Amino acid sequence: MKSNRVGRWPLAAAVIVTMLAACGGGSGGSADAPSQPPPSEPRAQALAVSRPGELVGYVQQRLRARPTGGADVGFVISSGPPTLATQPVASGPATTPEKSGALVQEAGVDEADLLISDGTHLYSLQPGTGPKSLLRVYRRTAGAPQELKSLDLVDPTASWAGVAGLHSSVDGKTLATVGSAWEALPGDPACRNGCVFIGLPTMPWVWTRSSISVHRVDVSDPAQASAGTHLSIDGNLVDSRRIGDTLYLVSTHAPRMALDVLPATATAAEREAAIQGVTAEEVLPKLHRNGGPAEPLLTDTDCYLQTANASSGVQITTITMIDLKSPTLAQKSRCMVGGTEAVYMTADTLYLATTRNVYTILSLTAMIYPQAMSTDIHKFALGAGDVAYRGSGAVAGHLGWDYDRKSYRLSEHNGDLRVLTYTGSDGWFTIQDAGSKPASPALLTVLRERTSDQTLQTLATLPNTSRPALLGKEGEQIYAVRFAGERAYLVTFRRADPLYVLDLSNPADPKTVGELEVAGFSEMLYPLPGGQLLGVGRDADSSGRATGLKFALFDVNDPSRPGLRASLTVGDVGSMSALDGSRHGLNLLQVGSVARVALPALLAGAPYANYQQGLLKLEVDTTVGSIRNLGLAGVATEPAGPLWQERSLQMGDQLYYLSKGELSTLNW
Repeated sequence: MKSNRVGRWPLAAAVIVTMLAACGGGSGGSADAPSQPPPSEPRAQALAVSRPGELVGYVQQRLRARPTGGADVGFVISSGPPTLATQPVASGPATTPEKSGALVQEAGVDEADLLISDGTHLYSLQPGTGPKSLLRVYRRTAGAPQELKSLDLVDPTASWAGVAGLHSSVDGKTLATVGSAWEALPGDPACRNGCVFIGLPTMPWVWTRSSISVHRVDVSDPAQASAGTHLSIDGNLVDSRRIGDTLYLVSTHAPRMALDVLPATATAAEREAAIQGVTAEEVLPKLHRNGGPAEPLLTDTDCYLQTANASSGVQITTITMIDLKSPTLAQKSRCMVGGTEAVYMTADTLYLATTRNVYTILSLTAMIYPQAMSTDIHKFALGAGDVAYRGSGAVAGHLGWDYDRKSYRLSEHNGDLRVLTYTGSDGWFTIQDAGSKPASPALLTVLRERTSDQTLQTLATLPNTSRPALLGKEGEQIYAVRFAGERAYLVTFRRADPLYVLDLSNPADPKTVGELEVAGFSEMLYPLPGGQLLGVGRDADSSGRATGLKFALFDVNDPSRPGLRASLTVGDVGSMSALDGSRHGLNLLQVGSVARVALPALLAGAPYANYQQGLLKLEVDTTVGSIRNLGLAGVATEPAGPLWQERSLQMGDQLYYLSKGELSTLNW
């Protein structure tokens, strides 16, 4: 099986860099799970508001610590996981049938998607050419959707643009498109921070600088939809979320400073002169509004510093809050010195997962972490269009090798944060790794906020001294993680698919209480009504070789005795689905006891051969305990576009399928 997970970052796929997620305050990590909770550092872990001039001094210290002729480079692409909480765009008319929505991690926290609806209209977003993205507006009809408007959204500051998805205001009258953009720069072999060397099949290798692109679109009259304010923010998009009418953007920025363009022959005096000349304006990301001149996004006193961070890299993580009701997209930003790998949000908190360690990215499908690794967690409270820092902590290990699923490893319940980390350096990203690399041990850590010193204290870990059993058997690696209230579900893989149930009802004493072993493995887990759990992943033969797409229905009513109620395998070796490239690939609508599942898929009729691409439809009956395959709908008559761009949306018995940028209507 060949992974398609990196397809959603076409411009970044050729990057080969050393990655620094530069912010941290960890207690240090270990390749082996600790036998007892590591002691939490006191105030040194916490962030501190930068007073005037402190940001510049902090950066200068980091620059002086760099080896001569070297620089730490940051490149972060990340996003959050799906769950079964659905987030509608807006309230439609009373006669609007039940509809599915984007699968989001937490109820009330909207995530960007490429196809959304208010019940009457549908909106799709697709990549265009060059600096354009394409927004199309449709009216829902009994038959094929009626296209009302097509808008080319142009980023005036970019050479190329990519799409992340759409957000809507609560009343559905305003859309915001979010994506990444890249500006071509003159050839500059000394360009280390702030730009990345990329290559595409249709163009020579060039230096680029990245930014986050946000368009506001007025859809108060969908037939007359019009593009309004455009914002371009320096840096790489980590992720976006919407709560109410506030859009939260998390981004990282690696500034390109005078020191970075000095020749390798520069003298110590020349290097020191460049360091002495550092200014806050040079370090902080900037904002372009409607293609106009650069303006400050924030000031140095809007930032937090962490003196425990020993990295020599200079990155800025920015949380930008945008008012979707504002015609000018009025915004406010806070920043933290250091990079960020993952964002997790609830309705009232935001967590950033970071690390102070340098690790190597060989490609977007292969990363090598240091043996001693820790992940730092920073907590912020949300309110009144702003964020307020609450505290920081650290856990051993890292969040894994797949950017798109790092946020799956975090979950808050009753104020405590549960984090699942890996403590090995180079675990499995593709299925082939299972036969050639050692598995990475996993560690569960529970953190609790201590307000007295603004730290997140380690409350418990698993394994620990009293419960030393590994999470999974020896030689197995965790693939799927799903937190659900006082439980967590883990799926590991080597030659079979053990499902583990963790009891987290006592946060000070987490424990494994149930286990079920079946063939294959799940990469995604979705809770269903009646104590059921749907797993989506791959089947496997007796040798551990992955075969077709597998769907499994688990009964987890009794956590000590999980059971398999039904399973279904579709396609042969080499089959793929939209979930391989996007967390929003799967679409689900609960109709009574039946979960209707739609998933764009490329199915192999024989190993790596006889492919068909279309929308796979399944019905999962939680009462009967069955999974029924309704087959592929909308089968492509010619090679279709990349799976990561395909979406579906259900509305009553109508099924809308976005493929190759075109929207079609199917009957369920």
